[in-house]
Amino acid sequence: MRRYAFVSAIFVAFATAASAQTIVINPSKPGMIPSARPEQVRVSLGISMFQPAAGDDSTQSLKAQEDGRKTVYEAAGHECDILRATIATNCTLESININVQRVFANQNFGQKADGYNINGNMIYSIVTK
Repeated sequence: MRRYAFVSAIFVAFATAASAQTIVINPSKPGMIPSARPEQVRVSLGISMFQPAAGDDSTQSLKAQEDGRKTVYEAAGHECDILRATIATNCTLESININVQRVFANQNFGQKADGYNINGNMIYSIVTK
């Protein structure tokens, strides 16, 4: 009998502790005044492209890598203009990550040329309109 009382007491203690952890504070309840200031949010953008290049480490191959990175940087710079024209009053580029990977012909689903897969990820901080 004591064992059952002890197990019941432990169960009640854990049930009480668990319910205390599920408290949710909702700032948009009726009667509360919402903030009048614009909201700051993050926007992320990913770009993937293929840049054809010779299959060696020649200067043409290095130039192809540079051209691909330049395209990603130009897109990153232009994206703030697009965000301002649509949903943002202010835009700041927070980070850019570019990954360049050598790809040989016929490596990816019947691809016909050697080159580079170039992937870029950008993160922006904007203030909504």
